[in-house]
Amino acid sequence: MLKILGIGILAVVLFFSASNPLAVNQDGGAFATTASYEFKDGQIVFNIAFANNHSASHKLQFSSGQQYEIVVTDENESEVYRYSDGKFFTMAIVYRTLKPGETMSWQETWDLTNKDGEKLRSGKYTATISVLAYAENAEAEIPDEQLTTTLEFDLSEIAKSAVKEAADTVIAALRDKDTETLAEYVHPDKGVRFTPYTYVSTEHDVVFYPEAARNLFSDENQYLWGSYDGTGWDILLTPAEYYDRFVYSHDFANAPQVGYNEFLSFGNMLENQFEVYPDAVIVEYYFPGFEAQYEGMDWKSLRLVFEQHQGSWKLVGIIHNEWTI
Repeated sequence: MLKILGIGILAVVLFFSASNPLAVNQDGGAFATTASYEFKDGQIVFNIAFANNHSASHKLQFSSGQQYEIVVTDENESEVYRYSDGKFFTMAIVYRTLKPGETMSWQETWDLTNKDGEKLRSGKYTATISVLAYAENAEAEIPDEQLTTTLEFDLSEIAKSAVKEAADTVIAALRDKDTETLAEYVHPDKGVRFTPYTYVSTEHDVVFYPEAARNLFSDENQYLWGSYDGTGWDILLTPAEYYDRFVYSHDFANAPQVGYNEFLSFGNMLENQFEVYPDAVIVEYYFPGFEAQYEGMDWKSLRLVFEQHQGSWKLVGIIHNEWTI
């Protein structure tokens, strides 16, 4: 397709077919716009199709290089994303003839960044997808319902469906001290970073690669994992000791609440995991409290951070979270 950035040049791009188009409303058929989506690398991929279900060929017209529009709104019907925002399209009249049963298709990726530049990770949304086609015959207008379709999706549910199997396997491996399985899920290139208190430090947090994870309970070396909240003393522990205090300190595999890319626990420490892991899915296992006298201030959680690697989900972070002073 001819690409011209800017406005002011008019071109005509023709796609020829041997068939002569008939008026859209003369053969009893219809056009159909359909769409689906998939979650990949922390982004939504829209798959759009526009089919000619008439018994005859039809010649379509597009008034510019933009052939479709995608508008995403939130639960309050506020617009969070519009495909065409900030884009320039070829100022061209484009003709395309579709034969009976023929389909035009497009694929568009949205990185889940909203109009305020924020990455969306949870919540329910509706995508309205419109094909910007016209019938060449002005008297044969294509009904809007044949040019438009909608998709509804819940980002937390998408994240859940993507990583639940991997997360269930990893949390069970941590519970059972099954380091062989754990090592299989540790990211081979990035390793797994251990964070004792919510704030992820790329400078100070300890990172284990698969082989080190495999030897988690046999390694007798002490590592500096950070500093204790309140005292500031060094967290100087063997991996097994760190596991008891800052990994599986409670039976998180049976936590009463589990969240996918939605925070269940909030403390007074800065939350920066999505800045460090921008394309991750984070699964949180949360206990809201244990003893009534503490009024919920004894809550605990464990967050497992997953990123895609060669088509599968790998563990890149284990974040412990609890009430801090």
